[in-house]
Amino acid sequence: MILYLTSKDRVNLLDFAEKETNLIAKKLTGRFSLMQFVIKDMRNFSHFKYFVIDRDAVLEDDAEFVKAIASFQIMYEARVIVIAEGLQTESSFAKELIQSGVTDLVTAQEIEVIQSEILECLSANGMERYKISPSPAQTTNGLSLHQQEQYRFDCTNIRIAIAGSDRRTGVTTTAFNLVCWINNHGGTACYVEANTSKHLAHIVQLFQPEQDRNAYVFEQMDFYFTEELNKDYNFIVIDCGVLGEKLLQEEFVKANIRILCGSAMPYELPIFYKAIRRCKEYPVQALGLFVPGDLQPHVQRLISDNIQFGESSHDLFDSKVNAPVYKRWLSEYILI
Repeated sequence: MILYLTSKDRVNLLDFAEKETNLIAKKLTGRFSLMQFVIKDMRNFSHFKYFVIDRDAVLEDDAEFVKAIASFQIMYEARVIVIAEGLQTESSFAKELIQSGVTDLVTAQEIEVIQSEILECLSANGMERYKISPSPAQTTNGLSLHQQEQYRFDCTNIRIAIAGSDRRTGVTTTAFNLVCWINNHGGTACYVEANTSKHLAHIVQLFQPEQDRNAYVFEQMDFYFTEELNKDYNFIVIDCGVLGEKLLQEEFVKANIRILCGSAMPYELPIFYKAIRRCKEYPVQALGLFVPGDLQPHVQRLISDNIQFGESSHDLFDSKVNAPVYKRWLSEYILI
């Protein structure tokens, strides 16, 4: 489904796309504060796959628009499509959107071209032209440096528990990405679900992985519904979901490495702080996902001097995002 924030002038712009794609568009017409919409209203539309924004329907200036998009990406997984007719891709606004991960931009002015760009944005892979490719300095013979780096991990069944201070703080995606990073850099790791969200059931239904005894196997990654493992691994990455309010999860307490994910919206910081306080008896590594640079010193003072800052990920099987953070977490287990 498509959620469409639109001005009156473009209210019918997606009608053709509904017919072409069989997607249903929910239209909200008027003038909006995008930040307020993300904070207060978007939770009612969290199941939508595409979030299409008419630039003329948003009250914020370009800088505030980008900040609102960053906040959206922390909390939601929908693909963001921005309609900004006549926008120059060399402009600072376009560059900031692209840098933030919004690569589905409709900038044409002729209706036929606009419609073509909209369909491209709604395609399976989205608009390709603005996606950032690795620079020559980052690649050798077509392989990224992250792909080339291989380590020897001197450990067996080290338990890494990942929890969130609240819902939608990136716990499951971070757990999957960490497993992918370990497996792609010379180690072995598996994912174990230990929360009540039951995300893994939906992932299995969507990707239809092969089943090998207790494990489901996809993209050379093993994941389990319970900690009844088929074999030993260097690392067992445990998705603990939201950190317990009164009693910390047993899996989190008994882990060798504890990761606590949190976000930095003003109303989220107290929740993140209280979660850190609940863990005061145990060593915990705090992870702030997609915290704007100007807020990072404030978050560091409030949460922890040792907090790591990472980028928000929208791909469960991305082994590159936040790679430096993962390497720091596991450095004591890497043989030099």
